[in-house]
Amino acid sequence: MSTMHDLWRRVTGRRRHDDARDHESEAERVEVVAVEVDPLVTLDVQLRLALAAAEVRRIEGDPALYARAHHWRAAVLAYDSLLREACRLAGVDDEDMVEPPAPLDAAAPRAQEARLHEELELAARGWSW
Repeated sequence: MSTMHDLWRRVTGRRRHDDARDHESEAERVEVVAVEVDPLVTLDVQLRLALAAAEVRRIEGDPALYARAHHWRAAVLAYDSLLREACRLAGVDDEDMVEPPAPLDAAAPRAQEARLHEELELAARGWSW
């Protein structure tokens, strides 16, 4: 466990999941399937998503950019990759996630639909970027 994790637990007053089980009786124990994610990791992914989205908008808004299609495709694929990582952190089921598009299919309707679906899933779980 890193120092940041320990500090975060001390500041928030949260105990480790294993420590909380020791104080429960057998009758009170309920198995909960939850993904415990470090909020600093979540914040990092949200910041990278915001930067990738800003890069896509910058490329779309600059008609004089050399090799614009290449830059746009690379930025969109990076954004898609970050969306999938964010979905895993947010606990979106793997069945709900669509297979990532091939590099040449970044603008395809299937890729745009998958992108929109992942953005809506994250927004429904309170994510913003």
